[in-house]
Amino acid sequence: MKHVPTKEFIADTALLGVTFVWGTTFQLVHDALADIGTFPFLALRFLIAVLCLVPFHKGEWHWHPAAWRAGLYLFGGYAFQTLGLLWTTPAKAGFITGLSVVLVPLLVALKTKRLPDRGTVTGAMLAAVGLGLLTLEGSLLPGKGDLLVFCCAVCIALQILSVEEASRHMDPHSLTVIQLGVICLLSFGLWGGFGGSFRLTPRVLWALLITSVPATSLAFLIQGWAQRFTTPARVALVFSMEPVFAALYSYCFGSEVFTPQKLIGSALVFLGIVAGSVLPGSPLAADSRPTGAPVGGAGLPEAGPAETGHFTKRRM
Repeated sequence: MKHVPTKEFIADTALLGVTFVWGTTFQLVHDALADIGTFPFLALRFLIAVLCLVPFHKGEWHWHPAAWRAGLYLFGGYAFQTLGLLWTTPAKAGFITGLSVVLVPLLVALKTKRLPDRGTVTGAMLAAVGLGLLTLEGSLLPGKGDLLVFCCAVCIALQILSVEEASRHMDPHSLTVIQLGVICLLSFGLWGGFGGSFRLTPRVLWALLITSVPATSLAFLIQGWAQRFTTPARVALVFSMEPVFAALYSYCFGSEVFTPQKLIGSALVFLGIVAGSVLPGSPLAADSRPTGAPVGGAGLPEAGPAETGHFTKRRM
């Protein structure tokens, strides 16, 4: 009898494919920045992404102030990460960006003045040690690229909390387009105000194509379908592979070099991300319901109560 894959298996496989594409973008953007400035790249990337997503909208457009705040935080995340890639490696950027998963429940605990759960604490401790090993190679101070990418992780964590509020009042597609539109408009504004190098070389065009369509607009549509058939914990595990894919792709197709200290640090950050998502006592471990449609699209968090950590990871 021929085995027919279940919708859950197909959904998880589709999300794994999306995660792999996200992982490759760190190296692609890192290479493209040699020919194009940060804000010209972001402006063109998100203009293409928004133009690809708008035709798929059905029904009325919805608006809420929290959506604009989420867009501002998300712009900060992309801007800090893209700038950071000028001075750090794609693999390090991938692992540091992933810390947003650990930061969200810590910010919620700070906001609600409640102690975080043991899964969150375990994940934060592992990630903190791993981050130190990853960024303090040969120095007592992290590099400026690492610090910029850490600011990106903080912005993404704040964006997840804003998305949770906005998702109560808006449909997922409207929320996604508003956030990406904010990034596009701010990037064009800063491009006009501060300028930036602009050469549409083959590697810039390739990076724009991959990051705007498969890694953003197409990934949003895939998430919107796939997350209806799986659970938050499974999605968190799949998405935790993003920095691993980023490291492997950078090692195979870039100039990434892994010292023993860097390998250990990367492993600890990865374990911290997983622990903060699915260990007993962590927010997602207790929730086995299907996730539903994501509010943010490619790389953006899914709708759900931020107080319980019911979200999925974002992607740059």
